[in-house]
Amino acid sequence: MPPRSRCLRSLLVVGALTLAGSSVAPEVARATLSSTVRIVLQKGRQYAPTDLYLRQGDTITLLNGDESQTHHAFIEADRFSFDAGDQEPGAETRLTLAEPGDFVIQCGIHPKMKLTIHVQ
Repeated sequence: MPPRSRCLRSLLVVGALTLAGSSVAPEVARATLSSTVRIVLQKGRQYAPTDLYLRQGDTITLLNGDESQTHHAFIEADRFSFDAGDQEPGAETRLTLAEPGDFVIQCGIHPKMKLTIHVQ
């Protein structure tokens, strides 16, 4: 199975297990399933994609797709901050976008890495 397919399959299994093992009310579970989860790849000292348009409540998964490079994704904004810490190769970090606005995710190790997210 190609690496991307394995990754997507793993995310679906983890999401299903999380919902199945939680005591979330059915209405909340349906709302969670209706939000969007986007995978952002960190590879070759860049984010892919580099620009995302999302809705408030959507989640992005930052996946370090490099074989030997560590990344450190973070956001510094007036309304909130986010710091994934050091992400070793293969590591994933999730971020749910609760605030509307335009934000830039940067890498603390590779300063030219930037991802702009637009949250409506």
